Amino acid sequence: MRSKKLLLELAAAAVLAASVLSCGRNEIKPVKNIILMIPDGTSTSLLSVVRWYREYTSPDNGNAALALDPYICGLVREQNSDSPIAESSAAMTAYMTGQFVQGPNICVYPAAHPGQDIIRVNPDSAYQPLATVMEGAKILKDKALGVVVTVRANHATPAGTASHSVSRNDGRAIIRQMASNRLDVVFGGGIKYMDDDVKAILADNSIDYIEKDIEAFRAYQGDRVWSLFSDGEMAYDIDRNPEQEPSLEEMTSKAIELLSRNKNGFFLMVEGSKVDYSAHSNDAGGLISEFDAFDRAVKVALDYAREQGNTAVIIAPDHGTSGVSIGGRNYYNYTEKGLDSALVNLRGFKATAPAIEERVRKASVADVPKVFKECTGLDLRPDELAALVKAKDQIETNYMNINYSYNLQAEVARIMAAHTHIGYVSGGHTSEDVFLAVYNPYGQRPEGHIKATELAGYMARLAGLPVSLQELTSSIYVRHDVLLDGHQFEVSGEKDKAVLSIDGGKVRVPANRSYIYVNEEKQPVASLSVFVPQNGNFYISREILNYL
Repeated sequence: MRSKKLLLELAAAAVLAASVLSCGRNEIKPVKNIILMIPDGTSTSLLSVVRWYREYTSPDNGNAALALDPYICGLVREQNSDSPIAESSAAMTAYMTGQFVQGPNICVYPAAHPGQDIIRVNPDSAYQPLATVMEGAKILKDKALGVVVTVRANHATPAGTASHSVSRNDGRAIIRQMASNRLDVVFGGGIKYMDDDVKAILADNSIDYIEKDIEAFRAYQGDRVWSLFSDGEMAYDIDRNPEQEPSLEEMTSKAIELLSRNKNGFFLMVEGSKVDYSAHSNDAGGLISEFDAFDRAVKVALDYAREQGNTAVIIAPDHGTSGVSIGGRNYYNYTEKGLDSALVNLRGFKATAPAIEERVRKASVADVPKVFKECTGLDLRPDELAALVKAKDQIETNYMNINYSYNLQAEVARIMAAHTHIGYVSGGHTSEDVFLAVYNPYGQRPEGHIKATELAGYMARLAGLPVSLQELTSSIYVRHDVLLDGHQFEVSGEKDKAVLSIDGGKVRVPANRSYIYVNEEKQPVASLSVFVPQNGNFYISREILNYL
């Protein structure tokens, strides 16, 4: 376990590295708890679609508002370092580190992209790991950390909370870093990445592990647990079996219950992960139900925050996807038509396009119309049935390419869309500004139009970090040849098996772990030691100098 002594030493080193605290750092009063909620891939216009859908389906309710509506305070500009359209890993990196990076990067400084860079990039800093707000909250303030998602735990957005990789696709290294970074609570999917090594890292850090056991998840009364429910992604909310997988709302509530036991507070990230999946495939039923499920989780967080009086809730998408809106390209004379027309057929959608795809693929040709009717309420025309039958064997495994390739799921979504008046800009990400909603018990929140990188600074001040994220980076992620000047060192092994040996092996530093070996004795350290295969460098903490 990490000792208080190590934490104090690292905090002192970070403070020493800072010459003067930046002006205005104390303008934001710190809070005990921070809950960051990301509805992945949510175009701002989707909020209107969901509000109107609620009013259409529950006209007697009298309240179609979203839980987050009272706290909308501005717009956020997201981007990559070299593109105006953000990618999820880069977008989360901006929120977590205050730095715009390239598309596949997870919390590392971008390489230069001559002729395309939108921001000024220092080529000498390429792939330098960047400290995240959540790492700072753990290392410098001893807060508990939590991640709740409906995709695999090492997907782009959750990876951005506490790991560092040149590519979001390096799932093996990412999951080890997340485990080594001592995330106290993780709920979601990704069991296929949980090999014996990762489980051993969790056990070494006194973190329990639950696998595909919803009853054990619900009954758990410890302090630190990873509970995963699926090999890869969890089910869409509308397709979910509640006896096997909890809702995002339930996972959020459970995470808050467990994390709130830490006397120093917590930092929880909750992602409505599969809004983005539905947007990529232009699946209106999935979009509405996924965002509705996310907003129910938002209500849980806001209810807790308002009751406690010491918790901030920040809600912002990482980027827009598809640019969904009411009113398609061929929706004429719209001012003369009411809700029954604008939202036609949406009420009949009882499953997502991926779920319908699976059922259609398994059905006989004769049964396809019946299956489609049960799932959507729609009667297939002969040409639509023919299109589904023709595409039955066409599978697209990359959810981001559903709308851009010939496959059965795309045909299902296309037919569903043709019977609605929901329009889409594309099947990919969009460069639109995303909404920002903030509940702060002290009323201090960003307003107007801000850059995503500014949100990182706001959260760092909310967490009460005594130094900036840049200063923290300079303390815990120093290039090994720079930090060890005057010492003997050697890097051996590759990728996740790499080891940095110092002074003839007196100290050995394994890649992507938060411990070192001193004279063969295992010693915990407060932060990760990150190995970057692309440049062969280790990035290690100044704390390690204490053992030389």
